[in-house]
Amino acid sequence: MVVIFQLDDKTVYAEDEEWRVEFEDGSAVELGVIFEAADLADTEGFGDEEYSVIVEAEILPRPESLDEEVVLEVSEDEDPSRERLIFDLYRHYGGVPVNIDALQPARASCGASAFVADQVVRGQKTASGQTIEVRHFKSVEDALTFTREFYIFMSPIIFEFLDWVLDQPLGGGTGWDKIRRLSKGE
Repeated sequence: MVVIFQLDDKTVYAEDEEWRVEFEDGSAVELGVIFEAADLADTEGFGDEEYSVIVEAEILPRPESLDEEVVLEVSEDEDPSRERLIFDLYRHYGGVPVNIDALQPARASCGASAFVADQVVRGQKTASGQTIEVRHFKSVEDALTFTREFYIFMSPIIFEFLDWVLDQPLGGGTGWDKIRRLSKGE
């Protein structure tokens, strides 16, 4: 069962007991997905665009799977709440980015998902030069409504191809390296 936490006015976190990864040594790390509504208004290429909010998603280890040194590094409180620890980890280290719209092509799902929130779908070039479809919303509220009603509902699909997601290069390694560093301190 998926559990959802509202971390702040633009950030939602979801986790499920089945969302986990296993390393070569047989150890398992429980995972969650954080979703942040980012307003790109007034950034390069957007100006005063009406549909300027996108949702970024990243995979993180759940607090129970974090290395103790990582917890000490990111926590500003002596005994942080679980939600605060997740939020601090995300802000300090980030997670493994995942294109949440790749779960189902945005244009293919617009029929059903259009009832959830006002949105448009646009092509966007990635750093590698690939064009992907990305949903854009009018407001953070629309983006978070869509996240709760659609993205989180679709999130289990991420874990069906998690090996591929974690194999992707990140600055200084792969997603595997990032999850290992956060959970095992390696």
